[in-house]
Amino acid sequence: MELTVAHKYMIRLHDIHNYELETADATTILFGDLTFLEDSYKITYKESEGDLAGCTTVITCKGGTEVSICRTGPYCTDLYMEVGKRHNCQYETEFGSMLMGVFAESVASDMTETGGTLDFTYNLDIGGDFVSRNTLHITVKETF
Repeated sequence: MELTVAHKYMIRLHDIHNYELETADATTILFGDLTFLEDSYKITYKESEGDLAGCTTVITCKGGTEVSICRTGPYCTDLYMEVGKRHNCQYETEFGSMLMGVFAESVASDMTETGGTLDFTYNLDIGGDFVSRNTLHITVKETF
């Protein structure tokens, strides 16, 4: 059974990508929805600017150890992360589609119907070769 909260939420994404020789750090503020299911919750938002304009992203957290990121629109992505396990996932870029390895190091969440945080760290590889270590800190706040 899906329980949808009628409010919109402010979603702050703080994204850090550590590559071998450099670090990229960005913060984005968007508005979207927070939906609770029986054993998980979903954060949904639509990108309106930048490279991902027109994409809708759904981040699902289940059981405090699993996170998935599903992006639809011009760039489709399906990343599935489970702490301590490596999964192969489809990732689409402006240059084409690729299969990436995703290994989740950690997931921490304290989300409630009024908001909270979701933090997760994961590594990406292509063909077993390291691409980046990524940390995503998401803060969700109810708006009125």
